[in-house]
Amino acid sequence: IDWRYGADHFESLLLDYDVCSNWGNWAAAAGLTGGRVNRFNIVKQSKDYDPDGAYVRHWMPELTDLPTQFVHEPWKMSMADQERYGVKVGAFNVPGVDYPMPPKSNFQYSDGGKGGGKGGGK
Repeated sequence: IDWRYGADHFESLLLDYDVCSNWGNWAAAAGLTGGRVNRFNIVKQSKDYDPDGAYVRHWMPELTDLPTQFVHEPWKMSMADQERYGVKVGAFNVPGVDYPMPPKSNFQYSDGGKGGGKGGGK
């Protein structure tokens, strides 16, 4: 199947669509760029670019009352914390919508890149 079908469909579903990021990543994942496919760590990106969780809370209102330490990773809450904040991981708080546990993965992400904190070419 041509990768552009997937990119086009994915584009139609996004709220934050960006042609360069999305089509570029689809092309890379299809093996057209010659480089390796980076493993995108959504939790790291979320913490880096939304450290206080404002974006997450805006688009996921059921997580609004969570402390910042849990807003990016609600599945790490204990059962007591889930009860305290009214969020049950594995069951969405909106009728008819399922909020599943994250998929199991053996891949281990680091908290930082390989640049040793020297981002931006510095």
